[in-house]
Order: sequence, then structure tokens, then C-alpha cells
Amino acid sequence: MLETTAQRLGDTTVLSCRGRIVIGEAYGILQDTAMSQRQVRFLVLDLAQVDRIDAGGLGILLGVQEWARANAIRFKLMNVMNGVEQILELTGLDRVFEFCSVRDLLCLLHRAAVMSSCRSEESNPAHSCEYMATPQGALPVSEKESLLGLMV
Repeated sequence: MLETTAQRLGDTTVLSCRGRIVIGEAYGILQDTAMSQRQVRFLVLDLAQVDRIDAGGLGILLGVQEWARANAIRFKLMNVMNGVEQILELTGLDRVFEFCSVRDLLCLLHRAAVMSSCRSEESNPAHSCEYMATPQGALPVSEKESLLGLMV
């Protein structure tokens, strides 16, 4: 059985999976959870608690990746454990998927905190916050130096 939980971090959603990603019930669970995340720029699938994946599960991951690409959402896998990592390597899919590094995750957390603080400042007319467009999304101008080069 597969369980998923979604955590929103600014313009990113981290989907944490627990259990097995195998053909059958997992398809509907993962697909429904992922496809409900239409308002994000990044979708990260946390596989730290996934103990098994089969060929059908690999197909599910490929389907979510394709859906994300069609919706201009960047899709990455995170915390891929040994058993799942070996399956990805054996099938060559380790070269198909993007993986979220610790540095990427820290950047996501920082950006979410910065975006949150600027939203609260925007509600106070005494404070203003300018944004700049980056490949990672809109960032406050005051924060751009600390994030240059991250999440490439």
C-alpha cells in the first residue's frame, strides 16, 4: 500500500511517499496527488520511505514526470533509497529522472521562507518588497545575491 502526503513550500510541493510504488492502487494514489499540484513550479517526490518499486511503479513515475513536463512543472526525485536506486540504475532510468540534492532542498526551504516573509511584508504598507524573475521563480530583490547560482 502507498500513502502520500503533500507539503507546500512556496512554489514547490514535496510529495512524501510511504510504502510500495507498485502497479494497481499506487497508480491512482500517486497520480491523483501529483496532478492536484497544478499551481507549483517544482514537484519533488520524496522516496525516503519507499521500500519497493516494480515495473508498474516505474511507469507511474514516468507518467508523473511526463504530466509535470506537459504542465511546465520541474519534477525531481529525492531521498532514493538503495533498493529503489538499484532498480533505477538497472533500468537506466537514473539517467532519465532528475534528483534533488541536499543543496537543492536547502535552497527550496530558504526560498519558501523568503517568499513567505515578503508576503507578510506586502500586507503591511510600511514595508515593500521588490521581486526579480529567476529560473527558480520570483525572488525578493534583497535576497538575490544569496541565491544566485542555486537550483540550476
